This record gives sequence, structure tokens and C-alpha cells, in this order.
Amino acid sequence: MSEIKLFVTHTPNRNTVRIEHPLVYNVIAGSDFLTQPVPQSVLLDNQGENISFKNKKYCELTTQYWAWKNQSADYYGFCHYRRYFSFSKNKLQEADCGCVVYPVLSERVKNELCMDENSMRQTIEKYDFLIAKGIPVLALQAKSVYQHYKNASELHVKDLDLFLSIIREKYPELNDVAEKYVHGKIFYPCNMFIMKKELFFQYSEMLFNILGEFEKKCDMSRYSREGVRTPGHLGERMTGIFFEYLKEKGGYRLGELQMALIEQTEENTDIDIKGDDVPVVLAANQAYVPMLYICLKSIVENTSNKRKYKIYIFHTDIALDSQGELKQLQKENISISFINVKSRVVGYQLKAKEHISTETYYRFLILDILKMYPKVIYLDCDMIIRHDISELYDVELGDNMIAAVIDPDFAGQCNGANTDTLSYCRDVLKLKDPLDYFQAGVLVFHVKKMIEKISVQKLFEMSDIGDYKYSDQDILNIVCEGKITYLDMRWNVLTDNNNYRWQHVIKSAPNYIMDAYEIARKNPYIIHYAGASKPWKNPQDDFAKEFWKVARSTPYYEELLYNMCRQIKESKNLGKAVTDILRKTAKKILPQGSWIRRTVGNLYWKLK
Repeated sequence: MSEIKLFVTHTPNRNTVRIEHPLVYNVIAGSDFLTQPVPQSVLLDNQGENISFKNKKYCELTTQYWAWKNQSADYYGFCHYRRYFSFSKNKLQEADCGCVVYPVLSERVKNELCMDENSMRQTIEKYDFLIAKGIPVLALQAKSVYQHYKNASELHVKDLDLFLSIIREKYPELNDVAEKYVHGKIFYPCNMFIMKKELFFQYSEMLFNILGEFEKKCDMSRYSREGVRTPGHLGERMTGIFFEYLKEKGGYRLGELQMALIEQTEENTDIDIKGDDVPVVLAANQAYVPMLYICLKSIVENTSNKRKYKIYIFHTDIALDSQGELKQLQKENISISFINVKSRVVGYQLKAKEHISTETYYRFLILDILKMYPKVIYLDCDMIIRHDISELYDVELGDNMIAAVIDPDFAGQCNGANTDTLSYCRDVLKLKDPLDYFQAGVLVFHVKKMIEKISVQKLFEMSDIGDYKYSDQDILNIVCEGKITYLDMRWNVLTDNNNYRWQHVIKSAPNYIMDAYEIARKNPYIIHYAGASKPWKNPQDDFAKEFWKVARSTPYYEELLYNMCRQIKESKNLGKAVTDILRKTAKKILPQGSWIRRTVGNLYWKLK
């Protein structure tokens, strides 16, 4: 049985997804630049004879050099944490980029790529040299491999010319093939290949000899960061040259494999559970980071030094630099972790509605990701926290599934303000008592009791099948009916959205709910800016001062001010445009001096 080693290169100081597989070896390319610890199972390219220090120039080629000098195998293969080979016998559907694109590297994807040991061995051992499938350069908006290099804004085509001249000088047998390849129409990308030992050693000797000579002759001192990566880019062209050389020479078993591109590559943070922790979950996207920061700051400012808090952010796209900024809010007793949930929501049709984003559904995942906790707090991000949430966590749930605040807005609608809502509650939600409906912005999950009743998959399936007015909030009300601990309304005080909610909706609720709401407003523990109107859009909104009081002390204050002013200006411009259109229309349908114009005018001033 052949010894096969497929080296998957990873970037230093990135928590990228690593595959556990008998033929796969995870290696940090540029280990000299590590500042964070890595698991013992991960290999480092700065061990033994190496050029790890050249990683900023050579990119993943430092891994190839290390493997050449320090590893023993019958087959040597190389790919990336973001790009993998497909070993499937079936042709998989490719995107325009020439790759099979997947959002995440799930078990389903691994199966589709036939990444089991048996399938990989069967494919690899049939060949002497496997390369990532060539891409027609026309798909890359170029007429040749040469032009594709020339078109790269931060690379210099003179370097490719120098590279070719070095090949001509040192390896004249490659010259004709090299010229033919760079002026050809097929490009073999990404330094991805699998070779038998003798070919790999031959190729590595050639490649690093050529690149060494290139470094001597090329001054890259004024190159940009991407420009400095030129040796890595040239190595990418060398792979194709060597493949075509062996093809012309003949006598070798050569093949191409489709390449899979993985969009989401960040590994989820390990969750360290301790019995006395207060676990808190929020869900957000990159666009909502400023509001998330402000909400987190308000949480942190109202915590107890006697308790420990574990805050988890469920997301799919929050950038690493934003994560770093948010983590600056951590204290000795407060940790903030980011859990990318993209792989867990793939395939579900999560429906966004008006001001309700798809992130709202991520709270379902608490029952999976944090199932080890007895209880978990969930909070929306459009909130200001004014009280220690450990007191919320300490609420006794008994046999109930969830703790929440009665929704005074929904109660008002069902009690006279909107008869359609009452019909919806009875006919669609099928709730026994509409006045028991809770607001889901602040929740305490009794995790074990929830799991006993329903699965995460079932919750997502309900969201796919049903057409719910209030999305996941409706679903949770259906599932938890009769098993709810009702919290003091101070824990979730809805703001008076557009100066309408309080006097025109909640006013219609039963007197005991109206009283509870008005008492809670006097000393809210949590202010919830639920609805379309937000304080970062209008500083005159209800409880907006509480939001801006916190916002002023954050790095996002100026950004929020700028965006708000821009929105106000755009709104005024739109209003003026609408007014102009209405005036022009009025002139046509209400002629000057006509009786209908006088009648409409009199009616307008009476109403005003």
C-alpha cells in the first residue's frame, strides 16, 4: 500500500477548518509568523530544513519546500484549507470560476467529493501526476496565460519574462513547453497537485532553483504586499509548465481533478463549559456590528464582578477585524466568542421580513451548539441593557421550556387594535389564549426541556413551511405554549415605535398589561428598540437618549452619526421629489380656479 500524504496548507494565526483524515496532513505555511498556539496534530513548516521565513514571498510554497526536505512518502500532494480536490468519478457542476463552490466543508460535501480514504487511494494510485483541472483563460478575461498575469494590477509582467529567461538558461529542455504554456489558453491554478515521489523531487529541485535565481536578479523592495508574493505567483505557473512538459515527453500517467472552493473556512471556537457561567447568545451580521458593539458594551457595563459571563455571537459573515474590535470589550470575568453558523443553516429558506433579519432564526441553534448548558439567555442586538443579566439567568424555570415577557404590542392588537392579528393568532398560530403570546427579543432557554420537546431541524423546517407574520417568534410561541415562565416586563421594554405603539396599540391591551408596561417604562432593565424605527435612524425616538449615551463612548459613534445624517438628507430629498410629483399631478387633475380644487383645498385645511 502506497504512503500518500496530502498536505493542506493553513494561514498562520487563523482558526481555519482542519480535516481529520488518515491521508491528510494539516500544515501551517509560514509558521515563523505564528503568534497563537496550534494543536499538536498540526504540522509546522519551520521545522527541520525550511524557508518558512520566506512565506510572505513564497506563500504556500514554503510548505512544499519543507515537505520536500523533511517528509517521506510515495505520493506528495498539496491543497489549501479553502481549496480541495474532488475525487468523485462524476463531473460536478462548476461555477463560472471553474471550481465547484460550496459554502462550507460539511460531511455532505466531503461525501460528494469522495474524500474517503478508499476513493482517494483508488484515484491517486492510478496516476503519476494529478493536477487541479485547467481553467480556460477566457473565463478569467484574458486571451492567454501571459496576458492573465499581465492583467494582474499588482504584478509586473517583466518578472514573468525574467522567470522564463531563467528557465531557458537553467532548464533549456523546458523552454519550448514554457513558451507554449504561457501563450496558451489553459491555466492550471493554485499550486495544487499530487505527484509520485520521483516526480515531486524532480519538480521541487527545478522550482526552487529557478525561484532562488529569480530572487537574486529581481529587486522587489518597492513592491506592494501582493507584489512581494511574486515568487508564489510564478510557482503557480511553473506547475502548469511541468505538467505540460511531462505530457509532451510521454510515458507518464497524467490526470486532472476538479477543484472545490470552500467559501466559509473559519473554525468555530471551542466552547468551554463551566457550571457557574452565565451564557448569553446574540446573533448579528457584519452590517449590524456597530449596534452589536453598543449592545455588548451596555451588557458589560452592568455585570457583576462576582459572576462569570460567556457571550457567544452567532453569525455567518462578521469579519475578523470586527471580531477583534468587539473582543476588546472582554474583561477578566467576561469572554466573547464568535460561532460561525453558516454550515448549520445551509439548505434552509430563512425568510427576512421588513426589519426582521434572517439572523433572528439563529437562536434556534442554541439547542444544538450550547446544549451542554442547563439554561441560556438570548438577546436581540437592538437593545440597551441597564441591569445585571445574571439576575435574569437566575430566574427559576421549573418544568417550563422558556422564560419571556408578555408582548404588550401583540396583546393590544388582539384586544381590539387589529382584528386581523386576533384571527391570525387563532387560525394560523392556533394559540389557546392570544394574551399569553410572548416577545422573543429577551429569552431564557431551558435547554433540556426544549430539546425534549423539539429539535433544531424541526424548528427550521417549521420556518421553511410556514408563513409566519413574526417569523421565529411565532414558532417559539407555538412550540412553548403552556410551558412559559413570564418575566417582569422590565426585562424587555418595547419602545414607543414611531410614537404610535404606546397610545394606539398597547393602550388597547387589558388593563393589567398596560399597567405593567407603564410601570416597566419608569425603570427598564432592558430597552428594546423593536420595530422599524431605530434610535440610530432618528435621535428623537423613544428612549433614544439611552442608546446614544452608550454609543458616544464606542468607536462607532462618528460612523453612526454620519449614516444617520445621510439617511435624513436622503429622506428629505425623497420627500421633496414626491411633493413635486404630487404638485404636478394636482395641477393636471385639479385645475386652477376649479370647484373641485376649492373643495379639496377646504377639506385639506380643515383636516390640518
